[in-house]
Amino acid sequence: MLADSEVLVEALCDADVLADSEALVDALIEAEVLADAEALVETLCDAEMLSDTDTLIESEIITLLISMLSREWISGSPLLVITEFDALVEALNEALVLADSLALVEALIEAEVLADSEALVDALCEADVLADSLALVDALCDAEVLADSEALVEALCDALVLADSLALVEALCEADVLADSLALVEALCDADVLADSLALVEALCDADVLADSLALVDALCDADVLA
Repeated sequence: MLADSEVLVEALCDADVLADSEALVDALIEAEVLADAEALVETLCDAEMLSDTDTLIESEIITLLISMLSREWISGSPLLVITEFDALVEALNEALVLADSLALVEALIEAEVLADSEALVDALCEADVLADSLALVDALCDAEVLADSEALVEALCDALVLADSLALVEALCEADVLADSLALVEALCDADVLADSLALVEALCDADVLADSLALVDALCDADVLA
């Protein structure tokens, strides 16, 4: 009956046909109105269902959209709207739904889209959400994605976010991820970030992680880095 998606959304809203967001999303998906996630997000935004970005982030509809589209992607539902999770992240960014990376991370977490941190890091990196590693670390920490430092280090390394060890150490330190030197050394060692002890010592020193030499020696010895 309606030629384009925007008109359909506006008509449904103006007529107060749908009382809740879930029904609206269900109707759009079942009617196969939108072929891709970007079109869905842009249509809802263009129709001014939500007047500003803050409202969109806080609204249940963004959480619902992310949850539904991701669940269908994961389960391989016949109502599949997107072929991969990265497409959803890119669509949200291209449609300017979320103004900053932290908001995107928080929205994805609140929607319980991803069960493990590594997948979240991979998706955010592949979608080019964050331009630099420090921003990624800050966003993940502020959003309390990872409960322990080792998991954060492993996720960032596995996702190849940082090209060199010094950058990783500096990013983690500046973001106040680790409270004590021993924990930092152990986390970096357990995650196999550095191949040799000298590189680890140089990276930690250059990043001013430890204030005195004795503390550095103690930390390295306790972590069994040096024989």
